[in-house]
Amino acid sequence: MSGCDACGAKAIEAAQSPAYIKTLWIVVGMNAVMFVVGVIVTATSRSVSVQADLLDFLGDAIATGIGLLMVGRTMRARSLVSYGQGVALGALGVFALVSAVLRIFAGTTPEPLGMSVYGLLGFFVNLGAALLLLRHRKGDASVRAVWLYSRNDAIGNVAVMAAAALVAATGTRWPDIVVGIAIAALFLHSAWEIVGDARRDLQSAAAKS
Repeated sequence: MSGCDACGAKAIEAAQSPAYIKTLWIVVGMNAVMFVVGVIVTATSRSVSVQADLLDFLGDAIATGIGLLMVGRTMRARSLVSYGQGVALGALGVFALVSAVLRIFAGTTPEPLGMSVYGLLGFFVNLGAALLLLRHRKGDASVRAVWLYSRNDAIGNVAVMAAAALVAATGTRWPDIVVGIAIAALFLHSAWEIVGDARRDLQSAAAKS
């Protein structure tokens, strides 16, 4: 078996391990709960950064659930799904970006307390998810997509907490808008990475067929 074939076999084996499957179930539950919390906070605080972050929680829950469905599938099938995950994340990024830009022209100052509580709770949830997934981040495109979604959530929560502090300090909505745009940019960057990984895995699978 060549070095490339061995790497592909190890990636598939890692993606089918009981430990990885158990981790995915835990991460799905954590992100689904935080999405619901984010919807409630967005309705009360009117924060675009929280809205962007809850979209990432939704994307993470869906991506992780898809990862579970892909366990045991071929490298090509997993790569095609990962490609779709990257495109979906890019679409979420565009939506978050448009929402933040529109808030520039017609927005109100968000309520910082709800933002802070959500950011802090989300950070600890995502830190736990990221630590659970850390050992699995070197797998194929499907595995890496789940890792990138969770990493984005943790970064987004830190950004939301920073935005909440700046909103409270300045009394304006601008920190919230800037952070919302930054989170959207992170979505788009990660989407590019996921699509790139998926394309490479598809090329590798095609070369072996």
